[in-house]
Amino acid sequence: MTLTPRDFAEVAELLGLTLGVEAPPEVAASYKPRFNLPPTDPHLIVETGKKLAVARWGFGRDPKKPQINARAETIAKNGLFKRAFHESRCLIPADGFYEWTGGAGKRRPIWFHAQPGQLLLFAGIRDENGFCVITTPANDDVAPVHDRMPAILLGDAAERWLRTPDASLLQPAPKKHLVVTPVSSRANSVANDDEACLASPEDDEPRQLRLV
Repeated sequence: MTLTPRDFAEVAELLGLTLGVEAPPEVAASYKPRFNLPPTDPHLIVETGKKLAVARWGFGRDPKKPQINARAETIAKNGLFKRAFHESRCLIPADGFYEWTGGAGKRRPIWFHAQPGQLLLFAGIRDENGFCVITTPANDDVAPVHDRMPAILLGDAAERWLRTPDASLLQPAPKKHLVVTPVSSRANSVANDDEACLASPEDDEPRQLRLV
């Protein structure tokens, strides 16, 4: 997952324009851009009531086995997620997510991301330990790489999701809604969390020395 605006003010402005969300000072103070956010790390979420908070990416009682995703098709009936679906829905602001192509030793990250200057709002649920991202079947953009993708809420669907547990809102994003960009293999390791993760794959190629 990525959320790359340099300044929190930009994130707050985008959320304010779309949802009217206000940010507590402590949330603003803790913000930093993330270019390769792994599960179990803290991240911004918008809770019911349009309250911006920070929570751990990982849902469930066992901190050693956090649930990072929940399937849209079963979330309303799954015993692990059912209560949160009805009582503790949230939005996860991001501007992109990664999937990978290639086999072992040849994995290449693909960054599926928002248009410049825009955010994506993933549907999520949370408990006292953290949150998880709800996934849907992949749309035509993501399907060549992976069969699942985050449920991205567009327009008034984001506010409706915060208000009511409506699984019909959890649909794949329309084709061409995401920009599809191959990026550097640096994104293969969560030890790397910097802008270079989003560089062109060509930057990974060793440069031939020029003989003088």
